Amino acid sequence: MRLLDLFNGFLIDMDGVVYLGEIPIEGSPDTIMHLKNNRKSVLFLTNDPRKSSSEYADKLRNIGIEANSQDVITSAMAIAHHISGKYNKLADMTAYAIGSNALKKLIKETGLKIVVGEEAKKADFVILGGHPDFHYNEMKLATLAIRNGAHFYATNRDPAYPSDEGHVPATGAMLASIEVASGKEAIVAGKPENIIFDVALVEHGLEDREGLVMIGDRLDTDILGGNNAGMSTILVLSGSTKKEDLRDSEIKPDYVINDLRDLLKDIPTK
Repeated sequence: MRLLDLFNGFLIDMDGVVYLGEIPIEGSPDTIMHLKNNRKSVLFLTNDPRKSSSEYADKLRNIGIEANSQDVITSAMAIAHHISGKYNKLADMTAYAIGSNALKKLIKETGLKIVVGEEAKKADFVILGGHPDFHYNEMKLATLAIRNGAHFYATNRDPAYPSDEGHVPATGAMLASIEVASGKEAIVAGKPENIIFDVALVEHGLEDREGLVMIGDRLDTDILGGNNAGMSTILVLSGSTKKEDLRDSEIKPDYVINDLRDLLKDIPTK
């Protein structure tokens, strides 16, 4: 029996699993096509809040993977869905949103009014997604709003992400500064937290978690998140995590494969 035959639904991280930067990992487009041809549900989950689901779908199509915006769940989407479901009368409330235009657009779609400057100090929500132009003034306004009672959300806690220069600061680094200054811990939507998994499964009607698997290249987000969400997990070694990292970690996946092509092979030994 092949590994893919064990599951009905596949939740797949993208960078390090499907592609590295702009380059598809060998075999990933063909393998994902094979999953879909076998009537498997395929969703893509990312902690990166900088782009919209449509932009990610475009990127997937550009490397030969059939996808649309409904197939991609971002941490920014997860926050917007969570807030929309939890709070009433959002049209009467304000948000100070730090991050990309994609994040701010999603927050606006909840009904919240985006505020800046002096108004931001009295915002009802502070919502953070990492972006390369993060500024001290954003940290200051967020801190003041939170200390004035704002609900505090962040897309994810990833401390860094790979770039051509090496690993550079990501949302988690910016989040840490605001948490320290405000004295309050944010509610986080991205992996390994449950919010992004709950949103993905509810939006796509996937209720049987025993038939689902999370595939990712990071132990502390993808694998821990899948474990916490009550589904099986597969670690791929095509991205951030190497065999020696797995040996020294308390976080364990159900299966370890080299890359997505191994889904088409016989089930590996656990």
